[in-house]
Amino acid sequence: MKNKILFSFILLNLTALAALDPSTAIEKLKLKELSKTYPKEKVQNSLKGYKNIKSESLESLSDKAVLIDLNITTVDLLNKKDYSTISNYVDDFLDMNENSLGNISDKNILERVSKKWSATVAPKDTLLLNNLNIALANGLMTGYNLKNINEYANFKKELTASYGHNDITHALQLISFSYGHNDITHALQLISLLKSEGLDAKIQLEPKTSAFLHNPNWGSPNYDHIILEDGKIVLTPTEYDLKFEFKNVNDKIKFTKIIDRYAKKDSKDQEGLIYKSWWQPFVQTDKIEGYNMLISHLVKNGNFEANVLTLPKNSEAFIKAMKKESTLEVTAQEIWVNPAFYRFMEGNYK
Repeated sequence: MKNKILFSFILLNLTALAALDPSTAIEKLKLKELSKTYPKEKVQNSLKGYKNIKSESLESLSDKAVLIDLNITTVDLLNKKDYSTISNYVDDFLDMNENSLGNISDKNILERVSKKWSATVAPKDTLLLNNLNIALANGLMTGYNLKNINEYANFKKELTASYGHNDITHALQLISFSYGHNDITHALQLISLLKSEGLDAKIQLEPKTSAFLHNPNWGSPNYDHIILEDGKIVLTPTEYDLKFEFKNVNDKIKFTKIIDRYAKKDSKDQEGLIYKSWWQPFVQTDKIEGYNMLISHLVKNGNFEANVLTLPKNSEAFIKAMKKESTLEVTAQEIWVNPAFYRFMEGNYK
């Protein structure tokens, strides 16, 4: 028992040493001059309940007060010398590769998401579109997504889930193509739902150009489209994926269950779902229980990257065919998706 207690003590101290102390954090956040503006009265007001307020220097206390006022930490955490939230905040601040619109908990997050969508410019790349549309017309795939890599969230992989209410291949299963896959209302309701369920996460909206063949039975195309030399029509609507980075894996799993309960349609006139829920919402994440593997094929040109999904058994044939049709390099990777979407990839409607 004594050895266990000693080990726990050492572990806690190592954790504390690994985390950034408040004064170092202030330096890295470039807030030192701000800290020096704090008078004694302001510091005391911000640090009410801090047990070392009488023994530390005003400079050290000011640094802590700034972090408290910015909601980066709490007095309770400071009393425990738990600086993990400070370290996480600084890491996020210094990570220039990450793109985030904010957190679910932010008061104005819905406005930010809505504005990002309204200002979206459809990702377009002539080389990728021309080559992939030929492959599409030749039956090498059912469709693909095209994104600007500068819009990628670049969140921590193990904590990230990608959600697509607007998968391109839904249209291939529909007799009448009237469903609005690019409606931001669904996303705003989903974010609000997650907040009401007590979940918080970083959010990024990744615009994409989706591409799939138009079925003549659908009538005149009502989306942006490209007419190929052989007369086939490729529809290219502008859509989006939502990326979420959760605080822990348990929250991510809770998210997948919320999708199944409130954003997945199981019957034609089902009630109790958020706006325009669909049969096969698309959730992609690291491997979790109950999820199935697909192969994601990435084809890149400059700042643009196309993504083509296939069942594992079809991957090799797709890559070989692409090599014959194009000089573009194809990179394959395993991804894990929710059962409803996997069933769709196998040809099932629901």
